[in-house]
Amino acid sequence: MADSSSRWTNTAPTPPRPSPSTISTRAAFSHRTCKCSLPYEYKIVIAGNHELTFDQEFMADLIKQDFYYFPSVSKLKPENYENVQSLLTNCIYLQDSEVTVRGFRIYGSPWQPWFYGWGFNLPRGQALLEKWNLIPEGVDVLITHGPPLGFLDWVPKKMQRVGCVELLNTVQRRVQPRLHVFGHIHEGYGVMADGTTTYVNASVCTVNYQPVNPPIVIDLPTPRNS
Repeated sequence: MADSSSRWTNTAPTPPRPSPSTISTRAAFSHRTCKCSLPYEYKIVIAGNHELTFDQEFMADLIKQDFYYFPSVSKLKPENYENVQSLLTNCIYLQDSEVTVRGFRIYGSPWQPWFYGWGFNLPRGQALLEKWNLIPEGVDVLITHGPPLGFLDWVPKKMQRVGCVELLNTVQRRVQPRLHVFGHIHEGYGVMADGTTTYVNASVCTVNYQPVNPPIVIDLPTPRNS
């Protein structure tokens, strides 16, 4: 894969296991390849704008034209990518879907506001809101490719914030997850919080696509019903 997939794990490869009252949650975005062999018990993966073949509608339109921006991808046939999700082994792929791990409800979605003709683009406004409306209430960990407006979404070169306001409203007013993990805006790597939700921009790569940012580890209390 070309750009970013997110992983949520409840163990670390070398440190001792956390106490029964906490669970270690590692959120990371991996560029260019999905490290499904990483030594974690659980790996949660979503696609993003670079995972073109995961966006079936995008690919259906792309192969109909001689599109110079993606010359190699535009030559693919449907049989080359229609089962691309099956290539992700030893991990859990989420696309507008949910999984429960160790009592944590985790929801993943790949969409972002339109971005230079890549995959999983939608126009701002109603189209994106309809995707965010699919996120159920009660989710503990939300994983999206792009950030909400105002949280780790500043692009210095453009001197503006580029996050999604519909996602922000969904997170703060309705879903209120304990943890929201995303990437996409490489310049925004880091952690913020609003008193209810912890926001993690876990982009491994810098704006120059150098994979030097270390994974961010978040400890969350174990759900009472687990």
